[in-house]
Amino acid sequence: MQLTFVTDLGQSYAVDIDPDMELENVMALLEAESSIPPSEQSISHNGRELTDPKATIQALGVGEHAMLLLRRRVNVPGPEGRPIEQDAEMMRLQILGDPRLMRELQETLPEIAAAAQSNPIRFAELLRQQRDRAQQAELGRQREISALNADPFDVEAQRRIEEAIRQQAVMENMEHALEYSPEAFGRVTMLYVPVEVNSHPVKAFVDSGAQQTIR
Repeated sequence: MQLTFVTDLGQSYAVDIDPDMELENVMALLEAESSIPPSEQSISHNGRELTDPKATIQALGVGEHAMLLLRRRVNVPGPEGRPIEQDAEMMRLQILGDPRLMRELQETLPEIAAAAQSNPIRFAELLRQQRDRAQQAELGRQREISALNADPFDVEAQRRIEEAIRQQAVMENMEHALEYSPEAFGRVTMLYVPVEVNSHPVKAFVDSGAQQTIR
């Protein structure tokens, strides 16, 4: 079964699991995807936080193509010594203290990044809007999938399913290309350096180590 985890920043992680997998093992998979340690993960489904790490996903009432909310806890002691879940201000402070995360936000969500630096109230508002949009988009996708699967003999439905699969494959190929051949998306300037070899002047080409070169 496939589950989708959405964060407050609108990031989503699709994870394929077995229904009998325990929650703690799902959290370990999420760590690889989101870089959030299991001890700092807060996972909610339909407004209910999943707290039993030994319970299976099926036992927790999570079905196929479900969307869950993934949030990061901040280890600040509460009244009973338990960590308090991160709110907008805690998240803003975390972003300000993490240059890598700030760079990612500036590239993907520049308005939120700017608000994080100068306007805490605006940041909280944008964060809520981003989360709501992500949840609505995912719910819409789930409803569309359910409607398309309702009649497996509908030719138009099959065509739309095929198109959705094709689009997903395109996005996966794009992500692969961006990760392994980023130079294919930009202009590459060759660097030559005048040197002398055995008293003969030559031009040496500087190899950047990239996997691919554009000529």
